[in-house]
Amino acid sequence: MGLDKLFYLQGIGAEFIDCFGNTVVIPDDDRKGILQTMCADQVEQPDSLFSQEFIDTSIYQLDAAPWKVPLPAFQWCYADDLRISLYLPADLHTEICVCITTEQGVALQVRPRVEQLQQVGDYRIGERSYCHYQFSLYEQLNETEYAQLGMGYHQIEASFSAEQLTTSQGNWMIAPRRAFQTEEADRAAQPCWGLNIQLYALRSKSPWQIGDLGDLNDVINWVAKAGADFILVNPLHALNIAEPDNASPYSPCDRRRLNPLYIQIEKVAEYKALPINSLPTDEALSSRADDADNWLDYAAIYQGKYLALIELFKIFESRHLNNNTARNKLFHQFVKRHGSPLQQFAANEAANAPQALRQPVEFYLYLQFIAETQLQQCQENARKRGMQIGLIRDLAVGAVSEGEEVSANAEQFCLQASIGAPPDPFAPQGQNWQLAPLDPVKLKQHNYQHFIQLIRTNMSHCGALRMDHIMSLMRLWWWPRDDALGNGAYVYYPFDTLLAILCLESHRAHCLLIGEDLGVVPPEIVSRLYDAGIISNELFYFCKDDRGFKSPEHYKNQNMMMLTNHDVPTLTAWWSGFDLDLRHQLGLFGSQQELDEAHAERRNEKHQVVELLVQQGKLEAGTCMEDIPFDRLLPALVSVVASGSARLFSIPLSDLMGDKHPVNIPGTWKEYPNWRRRHPATIKDCARNKVISTILAEIAKQRPKREINGRTTTETRQGDNLSGHTQGMDKRYG
Repeated sequence: MGLDKLFYLQGIGAEFIDCFGNTVVIPDDDRKGILQTMCADQVEQPDSLFSQEFIDTSIYQLDAAPWKVPLPAFQWCYADDLRISLYLPADLHTEICVCITTEQGVALQVRPRVEQLQQVGDYRIGERSYCHYQFSLYEQLNETEYAQLGMGYHQIEASFSAEQLTTSQGNWMIAPRRAFQTEEADRAAQPCWGLNIQLYALRSKSPWQIGDLGDLNDVINWVAKAGADFILVNPLHALNIAEPDNASPYSPCDRRRLNPLYIQIEKVAEYKALPINSLPTDEALSSRADDADNWLDYAAIYQGKYLALIELFKIFESRHLNNNTARNKLFHQFVKRHGSPLQQFAANEAANAPQALRQPVEFYLYLQFIAETQLQQCQENARKRGMQIGLIRDLAVGAVSEGEEVSANAEQFCLQASIGAPPDPFAPQGQNWQLAPLDPVKLKQHNYQHFIQLIRTNMSHCGALRMDHIMSLMRLWWWPRDDALGNGAYVYYPFDTLLAILCLESHRAHCLLIGEDLGVVPPEIVSRLYDAGIISNELFYFCKDDRGFKSPEHYKNQNMMMLTNHDVPTLTAWWSGFDLDLRHQLGLFGSQQELDEAHAERRNEKHQVVELLVQQGKLEAGTCMEDIPFDRLLPALVSVVASGSARLFSIPLSDLMGDKHPVNIPGTWKEYPNWRRRHPATIKDCARNKVISTILAEIAKQRPKREINGRTTTETRQGDNLSGHTQGMDKRYG
């Protein structure tokens, strides 16, 4: 019983429902393995983790000790129900004084009487009982004082007349019940549309090979004219400078920082001061800049682009860094605003960079200054050109353990575990993404500061934030890094608190929230995310019922419908079966029979697509699947899916181009060049392509604009549908 309680207090799950709806019991040995990853640093000998003394001590610290502290270190309430919690011995007679200091520096004081306290819980320690009390601020403050308590993070201090109680201090968060919504969305869920792109894949005439923020601006200029409302980009997080081949944007070294490779060299202010043709570039990069090669050579890109950035920094250093110029002031304001976390990141970059690219700390600060400035300009450009949302940024679910984000906050992460997904038919061995998990107990003990900082930085310079694997707010599958410790388990997080923080930060940033909830979604999280105003995420491939693909009027309303994304085949590959043959070539099918069965299932799904298009009037009845060329299928399917009731519709640029090569093949690493695929055509080529222009015009037609209070917005669509919590297997990372 003691060990089971400790499992519960540490958040280690006992069972879960798999993708088939079956209940899976997690063996105790696997739960013990996760406990060891969490608590190994607390004992000298691993075996003592399971001694009665350690179990009893840990339970006391996690369960009992908090009741003896009058004011929690962190507590929160909703903005429409302002309450403060106190933990006091039962039947204690004392005067209470609570001082509140708001974020704005307003000081308020209340003196609730003991009889005004509402008991909401109790706990017995030895011979003494303790009570969890709450009191409402509405009863304690006048109207003017009450109005000064806005949403945010405030400080409170409680003092008592009873000698056995000491003055206690804590943080008090006031949060909204729902995430930020646009003015139009408050009236009705307004549909809009846009592209999802992999920024590095964009092709232009730039000599640097990799897509950059200048290319992103070109895409904005192009699709804004067509009526698009947003551009969803891959995670822009900083990657490991010492390992350029580890290119996955979902395996970053620090999610709070930007990848300097996305800087547009030609738009940096110092570029104008360079002598003509003086920028050094790597020979391998230069020789491939204008050819038809569609695969990125990251080693060459790092070498060439960083050498150019070093030259730009030299000019900045000589002209601004130690001089009282306006540009120098902007730089130092940026550094000061981001504080010690940015300084630590830059120091880590300076220490880990390859010798040829090693520079002073100020250089890496300069790169972040430039990157954020250019990202801000992209969002400003998008809004100026009429996009309702502009950029949608993407937040990866974790960071690599050896990166700066984890090492600088090691006391809040579990370094002995990594996150992933449990075994399923698609991945019988399970999935291990090699990303360090936040420890739910330590996260709470540090007042959620890292989570707050992480969310806040990723909500800057965008109109919406897509959170990858949003189920991580409630639970994550942990794998022990030591294989001897078992096969992992689900670890649960303080979901209510994390959700409240998300909603608060979205209001402060005026940022919509999109939760990537593809895979096995716990049923209890679905309605909570919906009620909080968080937009769901569906893929066309998975939007099915027992009769086939759903009709567009049955799409969930509070939802972003994506035709495809980075973890599934492009539509060209899917329709032709190229993805199945490629998986077979890579050894991901165990036999020819498995491949044949997969092709048979695909033919069945293609028939279902044809039935959908016939039903929606895009094809004549009796049309044979084999008679439909892809250049006819794509416009018809896009028209149907775009007409659906989902609030957001997104189409990948790679699908518009008809590229068959995948961005990422889940379950592979070295077998396939994941995250290296360049688009076969330039942005200008796409903008001039009549087929693409016709498809974009059809999307805009299916999602027309209308006026609200003199402002153009998009038409209201049909209602919502919360059914179906399982949309496929857990997602996979390359």
